[in-house]
Amino acid sequence: FEVEFGDDAYFVFNARGQGKLNLAWNTDFDKDFGAMYDYANLSFLEFEGTPSFNKNGTAYIYADEDAYIYEVTADGAKEINGLKWDEDYEAWTFKTRTLKSYAISDVELTEKTVTEDDSSSTTDGGKTNPDTGR
Repeated sequence: FEVEFGDDAYFVFNARGQGKLNLAWNTDFDKDFGAMYDYANLSFLEFEGTPSFNKNGTAYIYADEDAYIYEVTADGAKEINGLKWDEDYEAWTFKTRTLKSYAISDVELTEKTVTEDDSSSTTDGGKTNPDTGR
């Protein structure tokens, strides 16, 4: 089965045995994500229902070859595994079972990660505070 999402994306998947899917999508600007990367020119492609498929399909996101494509998460930009440029389609392509939200950027974004617990760090020159036994 082949689905086109305007001039923004294209998805090819095996629909055998597939139940109903919400394929609603939009290109609305994500203000929260945009605020994290105010140094970049961003555009977005969001699959509102985050449709999940029985089998992997191939997604194509139409963007310039020198663009950077990321998955949008609450924590920031996430690299897409297997993302590569496809000359034939003039699009960025990757395999997936779930269509999510994606950001297209003109510059490389610093990936955001959940901060690690740094409660063991010291700010007193490396001295430790002994346990008082209480």
